[in-house]
Amino acid sequence: FDRILFTTPSHNQKQVFGKYLESFYNIDFSEIDGFDNLSNPKGPILFAQAKTAEIFGAKHSFFLTQGATTGILAAMKAIIRPGDKILVARNCHKSVFNGAIVSAAIVHWFMPETNDGWGIYTQIDPEKLEKSLKNAKYRAFIMTSPTYEGVSSDIEKISQICKKNNVYLIVDEAHGTLHNFSDKLPKPAIKQGADVSINSLHKTAGALNQCAILNVSENIKDIEIDIFQKAVNIFQTTSPSYPLLSNIEACIGYLNSQKGKIDLEVLLEDIEKLKKELERYGVEFYESEFHDPTKMLIRKHGISGFDLSNALSSEYNIEDEMNNSVSCLYLTGIGTMKSKLNKLKNALKKIYTNPSYEFERIDFQPAPITKLQPIQTFNQNYIYVGKELALNKVSNKIIMPYPPGIGLLYPGEVIQEWHIDYLEEDVEIMV
Repeated sequence: FDRILFTTPSHNQKQVFGKYLESFYNIDFSEIDGFDNLSNPKGPILFAQAKTAEIFGAKHSFFLTQGATTGILAAMKAIIRPGDKILVARNCHKSVFNGAIVSAAIVHWFMPETNDGWGIYTQIDPEKLEKSLKNAKYRAFIMTSPTYEGVSSDIEKISQICKKNNVYLIVDEAHGTLHNFSDKLPKPAIKQGADVSINSLHKTAGALNQCAILNVSENIKDIEIDIFQKAVNIFQTTSPSYPLLSNIEACIGYLNSQKGKIDLEVLLEDIEKLKKELERYGVEFYESEFHDPTKMLIRKHGISGFDLSNALSSEYNIEDEMNNSVSCLYLTGIGTMKSKLNKLKNALKKIYTNPSYEFERIDFQPAPITKLQPIQTFNQNYIYVGKELALNKVSNKIIMPYPPGIGLLYPGEVIQEWHIDYLEEDVEIMV
């Protein structure tokens, strides 16, 4: 395998911490005596989760072996009751839509801010959020911070607004696990007042795919931890992987160690040096007040994001995580070595630019028109129609680029003119 990946998982297909993976099968056990049970932990797993909660500043942490999706579903099931209204940022992962189905919630969408020059969603505007929360009695506000591109919102302000309106704040922090381990990164959501946060450990923290944690804040007084445990047990397998559980514990222990924190600081310093050198060659890096520099979103005048991605892939075998007509996203994390950054840096220096190219204005999706709630769409009958007949019909299918797994169109929503370009010739519509 000779491709140079700036994608998830961040471990770079190499062992970053621990030695047990050399004999992976030797630790693949079931719930035998002395090994504790993830669905009702009373021994080593309970102790490891308690240690994790202490590290993350949470009341309780749950180990997840089926990804951050499990944590999102469980958090929604534990907090939201059937028929509750919830406000959801439109740039949330598709698992939130699925969570609305299993929790029987009534979804109202909230549109985050955008940056046309980079083609990305950015922060949640606290003032707009406060106005939205006054319009209806919501049970929870669900948002993503940081975004896929590393843009964090001001969770502290948002948390204060939610508390003032008696609204639970659930933060999908899948891409922000490293925030807990460096003052150079945005402050983690739980420590800014979020009620629940969900962290993926494989995206930037160097763990194996499917390793994640669910953190419940001390703020939550009226929902027992047992309710969260029951919710986790609904969605998590009854045969959790002990190698993954071991990997979760080892990953967090490493990040919280002196060596882990030094390694993270070195990574951040290497990224800063790369940025300063490449800026002399006309490469621009997205930056904002709450941006995570491990998510290198770049653009270069004279070349589109698509062409830049193709050039780096075809000529230098360097693969990005995601791209659009303006920019490319190169993910880094624990496991990203300086030699890998140097290969990207040297390749970008050599990329030919055409001065006639100007950045396009990104046309973002319109605010959704919802006709049916998620739970109402699950067993709906549908028919196929041609693309030319789809306008103003109600979709029965998710239209979603992956990554990042954010729905452009969900079941129960009206197909608008903007969506037509993304549809295949045959379209599923409700009948």
